[in-house]
Amino acid sequence: LNAVPKKYDGLDGTELAISESQERMAVVVAAEDKEKFMALCAAENLEATHVATVTEEKRLRMHWNGATIVDISREFLNSNGAE
Repeated sequence: LNAVPKKYDGLDGTELAISESQERMAVVVAAEDKEKFMALCAAENLEATHVATVTEEKRLRMHWNGATIVDISREFLNSNGAE
């Protein structure tokens, strides 16, 4: 989460992860298309920052200031928290 550009200083890790006021969108791009995507963003004067990597591991982990602040299973995310 330290790589996430901030609109406001002083946000903690949780606020960075969920704050709607940050006015951002997430895009998943294949690793081999990353540089092309970044170049296309730059050509359109759009700020783009690589902040995460998709892996084979079935967990979402978020790190902030050297600490893991989120570590949940993909199964839980897919369930929306309900059976």
